[in-house]
Amino acid sequence: MQRRSSNPWALPAASDFPALGAMSTRARAERSARDGVRILPLVGAPVLPMPEHVRRAVAEAMDQPDPRDTRGLPELRAAIAAELEREHGLRVDPERRLLITHGAMQGLSLVLRTVLAPGDEVIVPTPTYFFDGAVREAGATPVHVPSRESDGWAIDLAGLEAAVTSRSRAVLLCNPNNPTGHLPDAATLAAVVDLAARHGLLVVSDDSWQHFAYDGRRYHPVEAFADRWPHLVTVTSLSKYYALASWRLGYVLAPPPVIDALHRRFEWEAVCCGVVPQRAAVATLNGPRDWLDRALSAYQAKRDLVCDGIAASGLTPPVRPTGGAFLLADCSRLGGTPDAIDHALLRNGIATVRGADMHAPATHVRITYGADERTLGELIDGLARAYRGQKA
Repeated sequence: MQRRSSNPWALPAASDFPALGAMSTRARAERSARDGVRILPLVGAPVLPMPEHVRRAVAEAMDQPDPRDTRGLPELRAAIAAELEREHGLRVDPERRLLITHGAMQGLSLVLRTVLAPGDEVIVPTPTYFFDGAVREAGATPVHVPSRESDGWAIDLAGLEAAVTSRSRAVLLCNPNNPTGHLPDAATLAAVVDLAARHGLLVVSDDSWQHFAYDGRRYHPVEAFADRWPHLVTVTSLSKYYALASWRLGYVLAPPPVIDALHRRFEWEAVCCGVVPQRAAVATLNGPRDWLDRALSAYQAKRDLVCDGIAASGLTPPVRPTGGAFLLADCSRLGGTPDAIDHALLRNGIATVRGADMHAPATHVRITYGADERTLGELIDGLARAYRGQKA
């Protein structure tokens, strides 16, 4: 007769992951909504109705068998390669250098679990996106190198150099940076690549907001510096400019040996991405862009509206972003603790990501400005009310 163990089964300690900062924000907002507060519908990426040519492609794909191409539809990879050449002059072999993933988050997790080993260190300029969980899931340790608000949140190159140790394996960038909206120039990215070359490091860059650049500035992909050091990986999303957030698609651009290794892992993890969202992406990349460009063209004006409104509200004027759809706002005038700041904002319908969740100062919060102008006007009014409430 089989004996029952006296020890109860339990999840391993490694399964105890912290909540993603954006999801914590959502949970706090939902609690406020249940208490009767109207939460403003603030967004980053544009939320657009699908045009007719994309809808037709989706409808046709629903009636066709799924080819289950585990690297992604050849037509989609070809469209991405053509875009990279047209926009940035990059010659990319779509068969050997691209992998379609279930969004940038899965792509990044896949990359880090493939290229890192337990005990490795990953150098991460901060503030930054929610990278820690993916780094730690790979068994590695993030080493944060803070940027300074007084420097416009620019990457601290000397700090990166000082952070290199014998355990360093990679540098992990966010370009443009989420949450600061800092868009690094070509010289800065070249310096990061040169640093990686000196120390034998991989550079991984999340470029999901690459189309959002302001004030005449240009986005520069790290891949443009492959002649200096070829060990470069770009992870990106089709949710932002292409307005495909509902379809959860992204891709990885990497050297062929890295793509081969990612591909093998991806087959075991998810087999492939669904054909319907991929057909939607093909139609979006190959079709007319006027519906996308109209939305994108409004973002600089939205940025200016929110930055000017924050300053007029009585809060500290923020560093004006040069990319992305978000900024870091110093809300220390709303309270002495993150909880107090959060309460003052939520009471006025404003849900934000706490700075500490993105390795920013605890006095700061991330604000997104992709919503319509009416909503952004309500955001500014809410910030002013929150400030007056603290002054009263």
